[in-house]
Amino acid sequence: MVLCEDLECGVCFQRYSRSERVPRMLFCHHTFCTTCLEKIAVERSSMMNIRCPMCRQVSCVRGGLSLQEALWVNSRLWDGISEDQDQEEEELSSVAAAAQTECGLRPSPKPHRPKLHLPAFLKKLSFPRQPQESIVPGCNVQMKSWRRLLGDETC
Repeated sequence: MVLCEDLECGVCFQRYSRSERVPRMLFCHHTFCTTCLEKIAVERSSMMNIRCPMCRQVSCVRGGLSLQEALWVNSRLWDGISEDQDQEEEELSSVAAAAQTECGLRPSPKPHRPKLHLPAFLKKLSFPRQPQESIVPGCNVQMKSWRRLLGDETC
């Protein structure tokens, strides 16, 4: 299966933008929007841990840093975002609000986003929880061999 990163997040399937949904790259080099990464992040012992939705590798951000400070923006995707995109989205929402008031509908305070309706059988599926991995504080350790981890390969 080939996964290609286009101009939308692989978690929420919303288009990346230069303001709210900035494409940020995890340490495993997979990219997701800042909004989704903030929801996925788990704080443990003054560290932010983010498990990649694609490969499940854990990226650790030390305490005191925000995700915006610790994770790089994917410049290839950033360059692909048109600078006018945010203005176009604002214009579309104002046109939609004007059309709603013209038709007698009240404009909603938040932009309407379609909800995903899952079939009933998907709601009943249960997946066994995976055992929690122990994380070495202060660095991301990538094992080069499943048999051993040499002392000089850690941080």
